[in-house]
Amino acid sequence: MRLSDSRRVALAIALLVAVPLGLIAYKLRALGYSLVDVLPVTQYEVAYVLQFDGHGGDVRIRTFLPSNDAHQVVSEERDVSSGLHLSQQVQGPNRVATWAGAEVPDRAEIRHSFKVLSHRMVFAIPPELAVPPSYAPSVATQLRPEKEIQVDAPEVRAALRRIGGDTGTVLERLRRIYDATSALAPRPFKGTTDAVSALRLGEGSCNGKSRLFVALARAAGIPARLVGGLILAGGPKKTSHQWVEAYVAGHWVPFCPTNHHFAELPQHYLTLYRGDETIFRHTAEINFDYRFESRAVLVPSPKAKASFTVFNVWGLFERLHLPFTLLRTILMLPVGALVVVLFRNVIGMPTFGTFLPALLAAAAGGTGAGWGVLVVLLVVGAVAVTRWGLQRLELLHSPTLAILLAGVVFALLVIAMVAERFGARSLANATFFPIAVLAICAERFYLSLTEHGGRMAGKELAGTLAVMLAAYVVMNSLALQVLLIGFPEVLFLVVAANVFLGRWVGVRLSEYLRFRGLLFRGGGP
Repeated sequence: MRLSDSRRVALAIALLVAVPLGLIAYKLRALGYSLVDVLPVTQYEVAYVLQFDGHGGDVRIRTFLPSNDAHQVVSEERDVSSGLHLSQQVQGPNRVATWAGAEVPDRAEIRHSFKVLSHRMVFAIPPELAVPPSYAPSVATQLRPEKEIQVDAPEVRAALRRIGGDTGTVLERLRRIYDATSALAPRPFKGTTDAVSALRLGEGSCNGKSRLFVALARAAGIPARLVGGLILAGGPKKTSHQWVEAYVAGHWVPFCPTNHHFAELPQHYLTLYRGDETIFRHTAEINFDYRFESRAVLVPSPKAKASFTVFNVWGLFERLHLPFTLLRTILMLPVGALVVVLFRNVIGMPTFGTFLPALLAAAAGGTGAGWGVLVVLLVVGAVAVTRWGLQRLELLHSPTLAILLAGVVFALLVIAMVAERFGARSLANATFFPIAVLAICAERFYLSLTEHGGRMAGKELAGTLAVMLAAYVVMNSLALQVLLIGFPEVLFLVVAANVFLGRWVGVRLSEYLRFRGLLFRGGGP
């Protein structure tokens, strides 16, 4: 018996739906897959950029590098320097890096980069825990006064009594000390502020508040120490940060009175050293300058590597050293194309081709939706201006398109230069837009201008941008990305939807709007 076309289509859709659902059920039930395990985690790419003038002499620069601990894991360290040798040694809890060189020229630079995988840590302090009468010798050193941490100063002792930090349990004392130091007025960093100065001024930067916290905690019988590091907020910065660790029941518990973190260490805090240290020491008179750069990227969760053992596309891409953004783009493109099909076939919105809006949406992942639309408009504007200038030359079609491609490249360079000048880093990523995608967009706009005129070209451009934004929203859905990474067979469902839409014979929404007068009058005069 021969099946009709409609039955063949229905059977194909049923198979395309049943196969992925069966595979997903097998993975969930038999293999124990979990969508939680495939959620990406944030990894930070960090770099020290040190610049100085050696004046042809000997140069020595010392700083601290992060170590692995319960909060952070450091990997893929790379060092590029202008003829200086890097040596490292462990001094107490810190990893000290020293660059040294002879006959170092002016305008020398060191770039030391690494990746950090960290997680938020939260500690629960037992409310009944009493202050111990003594500590091990290695911990008891963190009860002593220091030059900038005046534990024995009468003002510190008086302040501790005033806030009630000298009585009660460990939790009660730490809470009172934390509340008192957090309440100090903020002050921009202008050099070292010791504990007594912060107390007298009633204000302090992160180092003043943290030193006062340590002094009060030590005076209350609780070992405490300074911690120095970075807040990884993205982009370049010159400021480091200081917070505190207090020794509680065998653990060093973090506190940040500046940013109001009690017994908590946020994920984006990077620990560089412990103790009252200066982050950089260097040879005098070398015009030393520095900055820290950081960028957050999504990477596979370690749980995904361990549990997703069958058809693990994320693991495949990692073994091939391909970035997560490429995997995300490849998997989400069919979904973006489905969005375009919906807008074209069901809504009836005109666009430049079927796949171009989805490709533009994928490219906009590096700039953001708003900047992506601006880039497209600027490039299309450059094409329109170039076309207007070439009209009188009456060139052949192919050379004209080649000139338009040069216009696209020039427009991207100008956009990147202007964005860099004004610090618009997201817009500067316009150069991430694939040249081929923008060239196709420019060519379609040019052909539409030539064949249909400016009005139709404008409508198609507006439709392309609208569908691009819709595809961008769908393609950047973290839930969909996680689903497709863990269960790539879901793409069969996308194919099933396209098969269904391939048989669409209904009236488009735009046609309802266009012919609503005739439709609602029943076709009468």
